[in-house]
Amino acid sequence: MSNEKQIENNVIISFNGRDFKAEDLNEDQANIAGKLNVAQRELQELQSAYERYVILADYRELQVKAFSETVEEEVTEE
Repeated sequence: MSNEKQIENNVIISFNGRDFKAEDLNEDQANIAGKLNVAQRELQELQSAYERYVILADYRELQVKAFSETVEEEVTEE
């Protein structure tokens, strides 16, 4: 099992179903692979932030409606 993790840890990038290790790549390829990995992590963070945004926007809208209803009730009671 630890040998399997060792093999996974040596993989720099997986591309088109193929795993590449550092020794498989030249300097330019390793540089590009590093940039691709950073871009992928950043995109995942943006996706997560967008999902939080959507949820919070929906929640906010519910709270605005609830507040609006309480204000309207006060106006009709006066």
